[in-house]
Amino acid sequence: MTSFITREYDYAIRICAYLAGNIKNSPVSVARIAKALYLTRPFTTKIIFKLRKKNIVGTVQGKEGGIFLNQPPEKLSIFTILRAVGFDFTINECIKNPAICPLVATCKIHSFFMQQESIIINNFKNSQIAEFAFSDRDLKPMLS
Repeated sequence: MTSFITREYDYAIRICAYLAGNIKNSPVSVARIAKALYLTRPFTTKIIFKLRKKNIVGTVQGKEGGIFLNQPPEKLSIFTILRAVGFDFTINECIKNPAICPLVATCKIHSFFMQQESIIINNFKNSQIAEFAFSDRDLKPMLS
């Protein structure tokens, strides 16, 4: 079965949630993010690069450098994060391209798929990363 939320999309959300949980601290190093989230450094770097390109995160170079959120967590939606890393979701091809099916105008299945897709996208848009913020302290019980 194919997932529409890939590992990369999932971890982009987790990286932002981790940064949101550490927002009062100084920037967080790539190494610390990778270790806390059990990711490889190259995979973490790849995701951060995409997030930085879309201005979701910023970076500071140097010994005290690292990654930080460029937007307040209360205003950063899950949908914005997903789009930044390439998420382009549709439940069924007929929603994206109605011309492929001559039944679209009267099809109850097409209407159902459109409704479900709208619900999912609206949930992503209405969910802010602040709701999912966590820090190292939150991870400690899992490590014990």
